Amino acid sequence: MLTGSPERRSRWSSLGRGFRQRNPLVLVVAALLGLGALLVFQSALVHGGLTLVSEGRLLRITNDDYLHVAYRVAELKKEPPRLQRTIYLFGGSGTMECFVDQQSLGADVSAASGQDVRVVSLAAHRQSMAMSLALADNLPDGPALLAIGLAPIRLTTDPKEDARLLSGRPLLVRSPRLEALAQRYYGQSPAALGVIPGFFDYLGSYVRARDGKAGRPALGDSLAYAEHYYPPGAKGHLPLGKRRNVLWVLEKDVRLYRLHSAYNLAMLEEILKLARERGFSVALYDQPLNASAAGPDWAGVVPAYRAACRRLARKYGVAYLHIERNVKLTDADFADLFHLLAPGRAKWQPEMARQLAAALSAATSPVALRSGVQLPEVQPRVAD
Repeated sequence: MLTGSPERRSRWSSLGRGFRQRNPLVLVVAALLGLGALLVFQSALVHGGLTLVSEGRLLRITNDDYLHVAYRVAELKKEPPRLQRTIYLFGGSGTMECFVDQQSLGADVSAASGQDVRVVSLAAHRQSMAMSLALADNLPDGPALLAIGLAPIRLTTDPKEDARLLSGRPLLVRSPRLEALAQRYYGQSPAALGVIPGFFDYLGSYVRARDGKAGRPALGDSLAYAEHYYPPGAKGHLPLGKRRNVLWVLEKDVRLYRLHSAYNLAMLEEILKLARERGFSVALYDQPLNASAAGPDWAGVVPAYRAACRRLARKYGVAYLHIERNVKLTDADFADLFHLLAPGRAKWQPEMARQLAAALSAATSPVALRSGVQLPEVQPRVAD
């Protein structure tokens, strides 16, 4: 029963009658208003609206990579880097685990290059090339180097899985560039509601992850994002455990590489085209792989993708770094077949910084800028 003044009861009664209205014209107007509201909400969401709430209160779990990178993009749109050169890291969890942290890597690159450099990681677990393209499409203007991690798993994604990106799943980022490619690679038009379906998926998973049960956080609690799946002190699998699933991993990667590598290499080429149009420099690099456990050629996948990526690097005049040639990693440096532990990261980062600095210097040299000449592969320093 309604309580309060007659005027208040009258307003609520009118509102209730409006919801029960069956006049077609009224329903059409209501639908248009609802659609307009959703489009306005989407515009706010993809133009930095995420930053209205602190990231910690939006994370579903501490390793919520997809929310984290979407939030970083929103922050960059709100406060883009100015004169400082920026290196954006793209890649999967292999990239996430190959450096200590963004601040120390940035300091190492700055020291090696003699420039003031900031490193921003946009890496996330199972990040496909199409995800990297969508993120790169949202970067602000300014001097930047896109460092793109390569690995077998980065070239095996099924395009059907990437088609979900058009509706904001699992990445709450809208990419006009990816939408323009939708018909060619996914056989469909961009989603009418943009990333709104992905946002509702996010809300559902947020509520499920934050039910406050069994030690899980409650709604609105602030979480700290975990930059590593294997933080300092974490232990890896035993050598036998690493080798137990090697044959299965290699068979799977060979099969999926044959099926989907052409698509994923096309997505990588779209990143290179975008970078050329936007004036970004690019450096390709190989993510660490546990060659001690799985063999150096990964059942032929590694030499195959390197040859293809080398051709793309030459075609677009971008650097191809080979950090692994000058870092002596052992089985003990890896948690499994793909991810470095803290001691391994300490070995990898100095050489990564040196080669990124070399790529940065080559890309900004007056000769390269004037002539647009092709950049050679960055060669590793010969170990003593």
